[in-house]
Amino acid sequence: MSSVASTSPKTIKIDIVSDTACPWCYVGKKRLEKAIASFKADRPENKDVQFAVNWHPYQLDPSLSKTPLPKMDMYVKKFGASRAPLIRNRMIEVGQEEGIAFAYNGSIVNTLDSHRLIAFATKRGKQNEMVDELFRNYFEEDKCGEIPTLIESAVKVGLDRDEVEQYLKSDQGVAEIQASIEQAKLEGVNGVPNITIQDRYVLSGAQEPETFEQVFNRLT
Repeated sequence: MSSVASTSPKTIKIDIVSDTACPWCYVGKKRLEKAIASFKADRPENKDVQFAVNWHPYQLDPSLSKTPLPKMDMYVKKFGASRAPLIRNRMIEVGQEEGIAFAYNGSIVNTLDSHRLIAFATKRGKQNEMVDELFRNYFEEDKCGEIPTLIESAVKVGLDRDEVEQYLKSDQGVAEIQASIEQAKLEGVNGVPNITIQDRYVLSGAQEPETFEQVFNRLT
């Protein structure tokens, strides 16, 4: 995987394969941020450690249409009518623990365009802000990842409206995103979040902050 930041002895590189419609990816981001904050507070020397976090695309359901589908309809289709509400309620509970107000009244579309937008934002130094905004949009604000919504989200993080609109309405970046997803699969990624730390430690799923800290301590 390519990195958007160089590493040094005091820089820990973290590569995250994620989908913008994956609730556990949002939870994982929150837990990782807690781990980084806690690690830096543990010892004075840890304050100098930098973290280069790079997000990479994945699609849990590439067959999704660009036509919005109610989120709970998708859950029922995927998990069944009896399990879907249980999964929703469990995610709401987990979210409350992490400061996420999961909402399920919105819709979902194919996530390819959202990944294209993250790639666009990355080249302009706005990757983390864009990832945050897209997670918040979909999971807490019941917004759908259609192009008009993506454009507004991009403007909100400081990107140029006209540039973003022109980009998203073209096919720029489509082949690159699809290639990145295929590469992740070739490397054995079959679920997300998939987190690789310093090209050495691979963690699957939304690990607890303590797990991340254990890895950070091994590297410093």
